[in-house]
Amino acid sequence: MDKALKKAGIEEQYFHTGEIKMNYVAGPPNGTPLVFIPGQIVTWEEYSLIMPELADRFQVFAVSLRGHGKSSWTPGKYTFNQLGKDMTAFLKGVVGKPAIVAGNSSGGVLTSWLAANSPKWVKAIVLEDPALFTSEWPAIKDTWVYDMFLGLSRMAIAGGGGYSRFFLEELMRAAEDAKGVMDMKVPPKPIQKIIACWIAVKQAFYPGSPIDLKILPKSVRILVKSTSQFDGNFSRAFVEGTAGEGFDHATTLAKITQPILYLHANWFMHQGRLLGAQDDNHVARVKSLVKGPWKYVRLNCGHAVALEVPVEEAKEILSWVDEYVK
Repeated sequence: MDKALKKAGIEEQYFHTGEIKMNYVAGPPNGTPLVFIPGQIVTWEEYSLIMPELADRFQVFAVSLRGHGKSSWTPGKYTFNQLGKDMTAFLKGVVGKPAIVAGNSSGGVLTSWLAANSPKWVKAIVLEDPALFTSEWPAIKDTWVYDMFLGLSRMAIAGGGGYSRFFLEELMRAAEDAKGVMDMKVPPKPIQKIIACWIAVKQAFYPGSPIDLKILPKSVRILVKSTSQFDGNFSRAFVEGTAGEGFDHATTLAKITQPILYLHANWFMHQGRLLGAQDDNHVARVKSLVKGPWKYVRLNCGHAVALEVPVEEAKEILSWVDEYVK
């Protein structure tokens, strides 16, 4: 556990929904519950940098969804409807009262699901560069991240090369492509190969152990560690379209009446496909559908907002809560 988290009184715990085990962290009861839901591939550690900034004002929580980290892995059972049931059980069984829910990327999509389908437990929402519309099938095929998800899917296949291959052939290439929307400093290619070999050896001797490269900057270290503890079948559900079965983004957004803070990160077109979660037209469509009070903030940062600009995000949340959330 990070020293800053310990100092803020944040502790790691587990909750059983009745079907799966969820790994999460929780802070002391210092105010309204604020529950963070990470994006795809990332564990609760995505919020390691922002939680100490907010733990004095809120009771902070951050979860690892099924298929991530120390939470249960359930190949073949990764859908937004199932994830929504998991999170509703968590809000009822752990939080116990209406919470502000914040989610990044696909976690932002799940946050929207909760606001629409479990409104009793959701007081207000923070959408951190959510993949609304762009993660729906088949629209996801027009995004740059589709190729990344294909690579993640291969990690779950016998003979697919595991995380070592993904690190070298996918993650490093992706980091180079996505400099404008992801804070990843890529090491030289010879160093990449050495790291990939080390990963292969470590996972051969210690299967399932996380890859924690302490020499990396904190935000990059968390991304690499999280990806090494990820069930590639979760990504497979997105590239095959099964993740969204029975779940329509537009219909869901039209049900949302809670206050919304929308944090929009950088995006651009790369080789004819969207690199980023949403362009401005997607944001306009979201705003046209929701009914709750809306605050939009454009941030000059990459997709993993809480890892890249935690202090700025914390200030935006505090300002928004004071103005919009009763």
